[in-house]
Amino acid sequence: MTVTEAIHKRRSVHSYDPNKKVSEEDLRELIELAALAPSSFNLNHWRFIIVESEEGKKKLHECSLNQRHIRDASAVLIVLGKIDAHKDVDHFIPDWLEKGYYPDDKHLRIVSEKFYGTNPTVQRDEAIRSTSIMIGAMMLAAVEKGISTAPIIGFRPPEVIKAFNIPENYMPVMLLSVGYELNPMPPRVKRLDFDTITCRETFDFIDVV
Repeated sequence: MTVTEAIHKRRSVHSYDPNKKVSEEDLRELIELAALAPSSFNLNHWRFIIVESEEGKKKLHECSLNQRHIRDASAVLIVLGKIDAHKDVDHFIPDWLEKGYYPDDKHLRIVSEKFYGTNPTVQRDEAIRSTSIMIGAMMLAAVEKGISTAPIIGFRPPEVIKAFNIPENYMPVMLLSVGYELNPMPPRVKRLDFDTITCRETFDFIDVV
């Protein structure tokens, strides 16, 4: 399957076969593939809480507007963004230097200590940005493996944080349901065309409505 085919085939599936489970091998490979996505200074902002048990999915269901697909999916990933990922820079510096990306660690430490370290807004924004890029890669990797997914923003973060013991330096960015489609999806709904979503050199859009 090509990337183009995966993009066209990917859908946000809300109807899962509750009796069909994604194997541990496939779930592990899916996460490992997605973790090859880019992140700012390779800080790997993402972490995953894999919720597979009936008890865990019930808790998450109650925090997530009682959406049925959370109960029926094989697993739901609570995708976390590490807000203070810049503090992990020492873990990555030797690899950066050994592979010749930088002559020394000066630039990396400036980014870590002065750019991220002094700006909570940038820390939070980057936790969301890098993690969201990774989720996009994961959904396409899932298509290739015949696995259905749906990104979910309909949840109450404070309740998820409390129910799953998430510390304050991590934020739930999104949930991702993972499983096998039960009912075929209807045709894809309308998307805006190229001329509507692009302009050149400066802002020059015409409102859709």
